[in-house]
Amino acid sequence: ATVKWRRNIYILLVHICELLVHMTSLAKTERAVLLLLFKDFTIDYNANTICKKLGVSRRGALTIVKKLKNRGLLISRRYGKSVFYKVNLAETYTCKVIEVLLMDESKENGSRWLFEFKGLFPLVSIAIIFGSAIRNYDKANDIDLVVVFTKTKFKIVTEWIADKNRILLKPIHRIIQTPKKLIKNLKMPDPVIVNALRFGYILHGYEELIAAVYQAQKAHGNFAVPEPEKRL
Repeated sequence: ATVKWRRNIYILLVHICELLVHMTSLAKTERAVLLLLFKDFTIDYNANTICKKLGVSRRGALTIVKKLKNRGLLISRRYGKSVFYKVNLAETYTCKVIEVLLMDESKENGSRWLFEFKGLFPLVSIAIIFGSAIRNYDKANDIDLVVVFTKTKFKIVTEWIADKNRILLKPIHRIIQTPKKLIKNLKMPDPVIVNALRFGYILHGYEELIAAVYQAQKAHGNFAVPEPEKRL
């Protein structure tokens, strides 16, 4: 048992070292492409649309997606003369890379909210902040927050939010999801949930969210995810 335990620890350390090496080798634009394709999973992106979205040259975008695909981080499918790309969430390694990228994004852009809601994280499986509060807090009317938890946690989570609302200057607008409902709404896809992922910051539950997106993506065959309805 001791030998097996040591072997498992060794394998884990090797994987961590490999991940760290890979992460440090990813350029800023490569990270941006991976985040874009994951968070905007309902859209089929090719080199042309990626370059317009991220402000890089078409040749640069093409070089990036080919490099990421060669590393096993992306999958592709050809439609006519265009090749479209998705994040390869079937690979555990890719999921870990995305997890680190989401953590970095939240730490860099949402550190205030990571601190503000840290007491909520042990109670929920996923927390996503989005909306006007992260764009311009002074002009926001409330704080939009997607919280995912099981029905058994309803009372304790709602009580925590109610207590927090007593001290916050702006109220929390909670969007409650169970894990099953989240996957269902990502599959639809529901515009509120999809836009929370697309434009928000993941504060907690990175691994769980990645798994939910993968389930939604698989349900439509990766490259057949419908776009959410446009909201007026």
